[in-house]
Amino acid sequence: FVGMGVVLGLTLLAGAEAALMAHSAPTCRMSMHAHHHSLVLHSAYPVLRSAELKMAAAPPDLIENAVSLSTFAPQFLWLLIIAFPRSKITARVMNTPVPILALSLVHLVIVTQAAGAPGGTEPVAIFADVFDPSQSQLGGMMRLFKVRNFVAEEWPHVLIWDLFVGRAIWLDALRRDVPFAWGALVLTNGIGPPGLLLYVFLSLVSGRGLPTFGQAYSPRER
Repeated sequence: FVGMGVVLGLTLLAGAEAALMAHSAPTCRMSMHAHHHSLVLHSAYPVLRSAELKMAAAPPDLIENAVSLSTFAPQFLWLLIIAFPRSKITARVMNTPVPILALSLVHLVIVTQAAGAPGGTEPVAIFADVFDPSQSQLGGMMRLFKVRNFVAEEWPHVLIWDLFVGRAIWLDALRRDVPFAWGALVLTNGIGPPGLLLYVFLSLVSGRGLPTFGQAYSPRER
């Protein structure tokens, strides 16, 4: 009987062990699956985070399209004042500041979208360095031009202001009949201020005097 009891006890113990292993196997498999999914999610986190930041950023297509519009629209206006300075179409389009105001609104859209994007205020801190006399201004500007949204703002900024000056030259040249103003306009569109200097030179050597770009201000005495 003792031997049979031992055998029976060993049999029950073996059965319990088998049942325990059978019960724990799914749990182990579930643990392994959970660990696997954890590793997958951990490895995918940078990609998911990048996608999240892109979704939170300003719509890239809006900024991209606005920059393209600000690049090509002024060229049509330059063509009018350079190639057809006295035509009725040019007068109808450029006698009013509306085209430049419209482009300024496009620029404002770029500025607001860029500023609202993640890292959109980064250029502000760099600007502080640019205007710090103890630091390199050129170095600061080089840092600024590494910021995408700053470039998106600055490029239309330059193009629209150049067109603003070009329109002023065109109007002044027509009013005072300054010759070869088209050359100054081409240069202004290309590199900005040197074109303005060329126009002043053309005005002086042609005997038209120094341009005032509008009526001179005369303060009234009270």
